[in-house]
This record gives sequence, C-alpha cells and structure tokens, in this order.
Amino acid sequence: MKEISEKDLKKLSIDELTHLFVDNINEQNLKLIEGIEFLVEEDFDNFTQNLNYVIETNTEVRIKKAFESKIFKSKLMFSKVDRLKLFNKINEIKNIGEFSANKMLLYRVVFPDEEFKLQILNILKSLKSISNQLTIAIKFIGSDLTKAHDICENIKDERREMRKNEWQLLNRLYNYDMDYLSRTFLYLKEFIEDTMLLADHIKSFSEYIQFLATKYLIFD
Repeated sequence: MKEISEKDLKKLSIDELTHLFVDNINEQNLKLIEGIEFLVEEDFDNFTQNLNYVIETNTEVRIKKAFESKIFKSKLMFSKVDRLKLFNKINEIKNIGEFSANKMLLYRVVFPDEEFKLQILNILKSLKSISNQLTIAIKFIGSDLTKAHDICENIKDERREMRKNEWQLLNRLYNYDMDYLSRTFLYLKEFIEDTMLLADHIKSFSEYIQFLATKYLIFD
C-alpha cells in the first residue's frame, strides 16, 4: 500500500481513516493467505517472504495514531467507545495474522498428499472471501448499516461452511499413519487451528457490526 504523509493523514475524516486502516490490514491479511498458498505449493522462498512482510509491516500504526488523535475531537454518529472498539477489532486481525505468521515460520512442513493440499486451498479461498467481505462491510458502517448487516450475514454463512471443511481436514489428518507427537503432525494441527482462529475473529467481528447496525438503526 502506498505510504501517506502525516500531513495528509491529518486531513482525513474519521470514516476515511477507518477505511484506510481496514484496507491496510486487509492487504496484510491477503498477503498472509497468499503466503500460505505458496507453502501449499512448496514455494518456500515466497512463503517466507510473504510472512516476513506481515510480521515486519507496521504502516497501520501511524493510521491508528492519527485516528486516536482525531476521534476525541470529533462529533460522531456512533459513540466514541463503539468507534474505538471497531478500530481495535480491525487491529486484532493484524495481531492474529502476525502471531500465525511467526508460528508458521518455525518449521518447514511438507503436506501429506494432494487431497490435503486441495482442502487447505478451499479453506484459504473462503478465508480470503470473508476477509474481503468484512472490509466492505466496515466501509458501509458510516453510510448504509442495512447493507453492512447483510454482508455480515453472508460472512457468517461462509464461516459455517469453513467449519465443515475444518473438521473434514482434521479427520483426514488424524487418519494418516503418523506419529501424533511428531513435529509434522503438531504443525499441521496448529496450522489448521490458527487459520480458523482468523476466520473465527472475522465471524465475531461481523456479529459486532450487526450489533452496531441494530443499535443505531433504531434511530433511523
């Protein structure tokens, strides 16, 4: 994402800073997902490069500081508490992604077979989809709460399908002829769980957006 100067950041509204922040975090999230796809393809160089990008990138910090500086001086449709909570939930996506990236770099795994890889890729496709949908929903919060609510309902539906895929994948993993205490087994198990942790946060976030929609639509 293109760097923006401190002067230009100060000119942005609360909504514009929120949109810029979520775009920044979503870009890093997609970089993480792409990195995992490289891992599945056994392209370890690009896998490492992508995950290090997620770990080392901190451009969102300046946006967050600009937002916090401006919010206390602004009159908003939402309460300041709700706005800050929304911003912190966006930031938590970065924290989860960075945590997962660090764990995945600890051990270079080779996946058991092509079917396992295919199921992983299906989960990653859905994760990418709900990450992009959440970004869109957040941008609608300031203009169309009904639209934001509906997008979040789609996220929750797709998340339920991901849960089915997760259990199928774990079932497949436990049925391999593999030592359950081996590094490969433990890595793959935690790899699946960490991927779904991000999906769980996105689903929880979507429910919070629906709560805000219900709360503030009362006054429409």
